[in-house]
Amino acid sequence: MHEGSPNTFEKGPGAIPTPEEVQSVFEQLVGKEGYEDVRKLEDERGLYLWDIKVSGEDGDTEYSYMRKGQYSEGQASITAIHVTFFDQEGIPVGGHSVAKHVEGEWKLTP
Repeated sequence: MHEGSPNTFEKGPGAIPTPEEVQSVFEQLVGKEGYEDVRKLEDERGLYLWDIKVSGEDGDTEYSYMRKGQYSEGQASITAIHVTFFDQEGIPVGGHSVAKHVEGEWKLTP
């Protein structure tokens, strides 16, 4: 049973993931030691952008967390983590969403 309106503005306890929660999702996706930080940005509400890189023989893989909102680096309609695959020359060759923050919980996407 759902009471009240949906949390469209991500207000309330647990609505904005902590850096530790985001790190936990990264570790589920790539392992604890398997990545390097590329960029990590915060504002008055907390973490809003975190990019990590996993190096591989066939090219790098980048995971990007962005909190719902509009920022100078881009905008997101939902809080999520996306993956981008790069070939050996550093050219992006594909990507997709790998996790979404829904109703205060992370959901991994296939």
